[in-house]
Amino acid sequence: MADKKLILLVDDDPDFVEAVRVIVENGGYEVEVAYDGKEGLEAVAERKPDLIVLDVMMPVMNGHEACAKLKGDKETEDIPIILLTAVADRVTTSTYTHRDMLESEAEDYMPKPVEPNELLERIKSWVS
Repeated sequence: MADKKLILLVDDDPDFVEAVRVIVENGGYEVEVAYDGKEGLEAVAERKPDLIVLDVMMPVMNGHEACAKLKGDKETEDIPIILLTAVADRVTTSTYTHRDMLESEAEDYMPKPVEPNELLERIKSWVS
């Protein structure tokens, strides 16, 4: 049996993390978690994941900053990143915009709340 693909989930909402962890594990993947961009970078340094699901709005280091650091490093630039954001619902109250999503180097992005089957399909498309 082949090893399970490792998905790193980075989000500052523990309830969301747990819900998504269950979805992704039930999809046949191994999941590691981090609760901000800095923790996410540390997790990547310890064990390179096959894909990163990265929230945008987080304390310490946001998803755009973490994505830029990962894509700017030869060791991690090839790891696919799916950005998750609630920006669509918060454009008027957030400093993040749809343009930020389009200008990021992430391979994909999805609005929150995520639809479980769609998230699994996106993960599968990047790690197959």
